[in-house]
Amino acid sequence: MDGTREVASGWFEALTGGDIERALGFLDPEVEWINYSPVAGYNDDMEWIGTCRGPQEVLASFQTFVGAVDVGAESLVRLVVDGDEAMGVIHETGTVKATGRQFEIEFIQWLTVRNGRITRWKSYTDPSQIIRAIRAQ
Repeated sequence: MDGTREVASGWFEALTGGDIERALGFLDPEVEWINYSPVAGYNDDMEWIGTCRGPQEVLASFQTFVGAVDVGAESLVRLVVDGDEAMGVIHETGTVKATGRQFEIEFIQWLTVRNGRITRWKSYTDPSQIIRAIRAQ
C-alpha cells in the first residue's frame, strides 16, 4: 500500500506528463472528483467542470477539457502532504481551440488518499483567464 506522498507524487507526475491512463490508475473506483462548481453565467462555459464519481466520469471530463483546450504545459510548483491529505499547486498554460486565445493559470488540487488511492479530488483556482480565452471574440 502506497503512502500519501507516493500516491500524490505519482499522480502529479502522470498528470503533468500527459499520461492520463496512468493518472487514472491512482484514483479509487468511487473517487469523488470536484472540479469547481458551475455557476450559471459565470463559469458554466467551461464544459468540463462539475462533480464526477469514478474514473470513467473523470476520464470523460478530461476528454471534454482536451477537446476544448490544447494544453501547452503543466508543471507541479509545490507539493504539501499532511497525513492522508495532499495539496499540489499546478502551473498550466494552454490555448482554447475555438478562439485561439492563450491562458495561464495556477490552481490547487486537494487530494485525499486512503488505501493507496485518491478517494477525493477537489480543484481551486481563479478561472478568469480561461473564461476570458473562451469568450474572446
